[in-house]
Amino acid sequence: MNLFESYGPGKARAKDRLEHTKSHLDGGFDVEKLIAYIEQSLGNPVACAGRLSSHAFAKGIHAWFETANLEVMKNWFYVSECLHKYQFMLQSDKMNLLPKTLDFMRALVSDNASLIDWFCNCNEIIDEKRIQSTTTADFLAYQIILAVKGDFSQVAERCLQMIAKPPSGPKKIFMLDNDFFMALASGDVLGMESTLTKLTSPASIKKRLDIESGFSEGLISTFGVIYAKIAWCHGYEVRVDTPYIPVEWLPIKPLTNYDPIYSFLK
Repeated sequence: MNLFESYGPGKARAKDRLEHTKSHLDGGFDVEKLIAYIEQSLGNPVACAGRLSSHAFAKGIHAWFETANLEVMKNWFYVSECLHKYQFMLQSDKMNLLPKTLDFMRALVSDNASLIDWFCNCNEIIDEKRIQSTTTADFLAYQIILAVKGDFSQVAERCLQMIAKPPSGPKKIFMLDNDFFMALASGDVLGMESTLTKLTSPASIKKRLDIESGFSEGLISTFGVIYAKIAWCHGYEVRVDTPYIPVEWLPIKPLTNYDPIYSFLK
C-alpha cells in the first residue's frame, strides 16, 4: 500500500507536507551561511543554530518519509536536538516550555541517552511557578519530563491536580493528555493505547495542527510519538494502528555511532 493511503482523509495534507519539506531542503536553507555565522559569531548565532536545527529536522523527516531510512533519520534528529542544546548554551530562557518539549521528541526518537538526560535536567528552561499551574501549557510539558524520568508518583499526583482544576479554553484539549499520563502512571497499557488512538483521530489531529512543526504537520502526531516513545522507554510496548505514530520509531535502539555533522558540535 502506498505510504499516504494509510492517512485516509489526511492523505492530501500528508503528501503536501512532504512536498513542502522537500521544497525547503531544495532551497529554503543557506546551510553554509548559517554555519559561517555560528562559527564566526556573526549576526545572531542563536537564531542561526535554531534555523540549522530546523534544517536537520527536515532532513530527518525526509529521510524517513522519502526513503524509510531509520538510521539516517535518527542521526538527523540527534543533530537537530544537539543544535537546540547549543542554542541553550548560548542563550536560554524560561518561556514557551511546551514548544521546547515538543522539539525534544527528536532526542527521544534518536534514542541518544545522554541527550535525553541533558534535556530532562536542563533547569535553565523551567519556570517553577508555571509548571505548577494546571492551566498552563508548561504544566503539561513538565509532565512529559517527569514521565521520561519515570517519576510516576509525581505524575499521578499532578494528574489529579489537573482533574481538580482543569484548564479552560483551547487548553482543554490537554485533558486527553492527562488521561494518557494517568494510564502510564498505573501501567495500564490498554488505557494508554486507547488514549493514543483518540489522540491520533482525524478530529484530534486537526485540533493540534497549529502546535505541530512546519515539517511534521499532517505527517505525525508529535504528542503521540512522544507519549508512545515514553511508554516504550519504560517497557510498555504500546501499539496503535495509525500512520501518525510510526511503529518503527518506537523500539529503543540507539545508533552504534552518532555523528554531530558540524564541527562546532563536536
